[in-house]
Amino acid sequence: MDREELENILSYNCHATTMSQIAVNLLMGENPLNVKGIRELIAMYMLIPYITNSQLDTPNECYKIPKLDINKVFTKVQFKDGSLSDMTLGRLRDALCHSFVALTDKGDLMLDDRASCDRKTHDSMTDKGFCNRLVLDKTRQKLLSLHNEILKQQAQYNSSLLKELEVCNE
Repeated sequence: MDREELENILSYNCHATTMSQIAVNLLMGENPLNVKGIRELIAMYMLIPYITNSQLDTPNECYKIPKLDINKVFTKVQFKDGSLSDMTLGRLRDALCHSFVALTDKGDLMLDDRASCDRKTHDSMTDKGFCNRLVLDKTRQKLLSLHNEILKQQAQYNSSLLKELEVCNE
């Protein structure tokens, strides 16, 4: 093992603890939100309830939880061999729920390769150390767009409920 390989291994191993380090800092009263990339990382996790195959259970049909299309492309990523793959919202959700997200030394986000390939492809990979690096500024803009879409969906739905109530009261 050479120095570069060792650095890659140690970096990879540390990524698995990024979320716990943030949690410890928060629980200890420290403010990790000032660290570059933390806000985007948290915003990414906050998308999870809205990226689902089916509508989540609600008390009745008047209650609504916004839903994003799991097939929508979050970004494109490039593999080591130069090939491109789509990171869909569904794959992003799977990576967030079943793997890890971390920060690079530059403050960009890094996700496990599961975010850019399906399980069968991932299982057949011989090098499972590849990670998707997401440029922070581009990722921040995409996250803002998605969270604004969620807010818009809910506002439109609530508005239609209010209109329906007005019609019933006339």
